[in-house]
Amino acid sequence: MKSLSIHLTDRCNNSCIFCVVNSSRTSKEKVNQRVIYNFLKDNAGKGYESVNLHGGEPTVLPELNGILEHIREFDYPFVSLQTNARLLADKEYAQTIAELGVDLFVVSLHGKDAAQQDYFTAVEGSFREAVEGIRHVLELGKAVRTNTVVTKQNLGDLTEIVTLAMDLGVRHINISALHPTGKAYQNFHAVTPRYEEMMDKVKEAVDAVTRRGVVCTLEGFPYCVLDDYRRYMIDWEDNQFKLLFRTTILDNYDQFMRTQERSTAACCQACDQVQKCGGVYKEYLQMYGDREFKAMAAQVAP
Repeated sequence: MKSLSIHLTDRCNNSCIFCVVNSSRTSKEKVNQRVIYNFLKDNAGKGYESVNLHGGEPTVLPELNGILEHIREFDYPFVSLQTNARLLADKEYAQTIAELGVDLFVVSLHGKDAAQQDYFTAVEGSFREAVEGIRHVLELGKAVRTNTVVTKQNLGDLTEIVTLAMDLGVRHINISALHPTGKAYQNFHAVTPRYEEMMDKVKEAVDAVTRRGVVCTLEGFPYCVLDDYRRYMIDWEDNQFKLLFRTTILDNYDQFMRTQERSTAACCQACDQVQKCGGVYKEYLQMYGDREFKAMAAQVAP
């Protein structure tokens, strides 16, 4: 699927301790609607099947409604919105955003309960509002995909987190390895687990999801730590993103991640899956080294 991806803002009403873009509740940045409009206009009619909006937190922007109207103006067939869902706890606002054409709400859900999620976000009540937002979106007939980032604090609770999402009615669960940049790099040793610490818990959570017939995907994990669970990895070759980040356009987001954000361990050079895997987040290798990783032989390729 060819998609446009637009980073709308660094502003956020949360202050997550592992935020990769270092979002801030106090950011005063201005959204350049003209740049966004021109990006949408210039790519209209060129085979892009969806537009993905993210931040920061897009729903805090008064300009969001107008941006959604521009997307509809240029007839993009599908819109996804990455959100913490807190403002969607206002059902009237959730309905407005849904009616402006958002088809999929990708909601951050990192805690099993208020104590855990509110710790991550540094905002009391964020869990309650996120859960209420998910309920409202589903009641409006829109799709929700939750995204859970694995941290030292929640890796033992992943099955409870994904079960909560499924009990709410979510039909697609995504589990992400933590990308240790931004605040996650600042708090690296406090929040970043080793893969060897987390993989059994990740696999248990995947099994809990698939047993209930719900779609499960994984993101950001090196292939060699997943074994047979590689089949759940998002295939970025099938999801081609052209990204607008402030005033910079990246024609191939996957290539940017491979060349700028990930690196390869020594063993990767002998691995037949390195092209699909893309390696390991470079900050992870810097801090923890490469002893957990291994080359994969052709006969064990998925």
